[in-house]
Amino acid sequence: MVKQKRKLQKGAALALALCFLLGSLAGCGGKPRQAGPVMEGPVNTYIPPVNQEGQIVITMPKTLLGGKTAEELEAEDKAQRQAAAQEGTLDQAGYNALLANEDGTFSYCLTPEQYPKLKAAYYWGGCLRDPFTAEITQEFVAAADYTDFDENGVPWGLTVLVDSKTYYSMELWYSAVVTVAPAVMLGRYQILCGVPGEEWAVHVTVKDADTGEIILENSFPTRGTK
Repeated sequence: MVKQKRKLQKGAALALALCFLLGSLAGCGGKPRQAGPVMEGPVNTYIPPVNQEGQIVITMPKTLLGGKTAEELEAEDKAQRQAAAQEGTLDQAGYNALLANEDGTFSYCLTPEQYPKLKAAYYWGGCLRDPFTAEITQEFVAAADYTDFDENGVPWGLTVLVDSKTYYSMELWYSAVVTVAPAVMLGRYQILCGVPGEEWAVHVTVKDADTGEIILENSFPTRGTK
C-alpha cells in the first residue's frame, strides 16, 4: 500500500511538472515578451517534406506523451485554441493542429514557417529556459546546459545545477521539474530535428551548484532502442 501510494504521488508530481513546463509550448504562443540576453540557440536546420496541403506533419511517439493520452492532448489543444480565438491571439499559434492517432501517438500539423519556431520553443524548454527570453525559468536552478551534441547539432544530454537545499525541500516535485519535463521537451525537439521516434534519448545529470556533486542521473529512454 505504501509503495502504491508513493507511486501515485510520483506520477502526480511528474504530471504537474510537465503541465507547468509544457504550458508555454501550447498551440497558442501567448503574449509577446521582451527579448532576453543574446544566447546561442538551436543550430539544426532540418525541415521535413511538405504535403500537398502545404502542411508538415510530425508524429510524436507514445514515449513522448508527457504523462497524458494523445486524446487528452488533443482536447486540451482544442480548448486552448478556442480561448485564443476569443482573445484574438489565435494567429500566434505555434502550429495549426495537434491530432491524436489511433495507435496512441499524436501529430503536429504546421506550416514551414511555423516549423523553426516550434523547434526553437522545444529547444529552449528542454534546457529549462523561457522560449521568449531564453532565461532560466526556475529560481532554484543555477545553470542548465546541453551536452553530447551530434554531428547535426542535436543535443542528447542535459546537465542541471541546482540549489540543493531547495531541491531537497520538495525532492519529488523538483526532481520531475529538472529531469522528466525537460527530457520530454528535448525528446520532442530531437524528433523535430529528424531523429526517428524509436531513437530519441536524453540523459539528464543533476548536480549541486555549490559542490558539483551529482545528485541524480536519469536516462529517458535507452538511446537507439524502442
